[in-house]
Amino acid sequence: MATKSDNLELQKSHFHNFAEHLIDLNLCHKTVEHLLDLSLVEVSTAFELAIAKVADIELVSKDQYDFSDKSDAKLSTVRTCSHGKTYSAPISGWQNKIGALRVQVFERKQNNFYYFVIPRSVRYTYSERSTLEIPFHLDGTPARESNRRRMVNLWDYEVGSFHAMARLQPGEPNNNYIPTMMYQHELALSQTN
Repeated sequence: MATKSDNLELQKSHFHNFAEHLIDLNLCHKTVEHLLDLSLVEVSTAFELAIAKVADIELVSKDQYDFSDKSDAKLSTVRTCSHGKTYSAPISGWQNKIGALRVQVFERKQNNFYYFVIPRSVRYTYSERSTLEIPFHLDGTPARESNRRRMVNLWDYEVGSFHAMARLQPGEPNNNYIPTMMYQHELALSQTN
């Protein structure tokens, strides 16, 4: 899929954030920038390669998952919606994924990246037609504590770095939060399968 010119700078920001984790291809910086500018680099594929290298897991690129542990990689950029009243990071295309989602989110107002490992069980609370949304305040700060009622707070699945996002195994508790009952249920299921 071609990168839209509107999204090119966002894709480049994502790429530059994880590029250090890619296999050294001995390409000069200028060449890589030129390839990115021409949209000849598939940024989402490069993201998958970087995760596979850091996590030391096999990249298999199937429709239902990207990695041998059945997890899938997603990139998202925070955007404004609802006529400027909502600012959030959408995660689409999750409905057919059978494992955890490894997500890198770029917030452009404050130029920050956030990382998540979202277990499969969390997604059962969402409609098949919905997009997962990670909320932010309009100024770009994370809306970790929301005044809106939600069944699931996706911020509960935030991890501290690209490295942690890549290496945390689905079903493995994250030290930054206490797993919900649903997450504990998935952990128990994963140990019986």
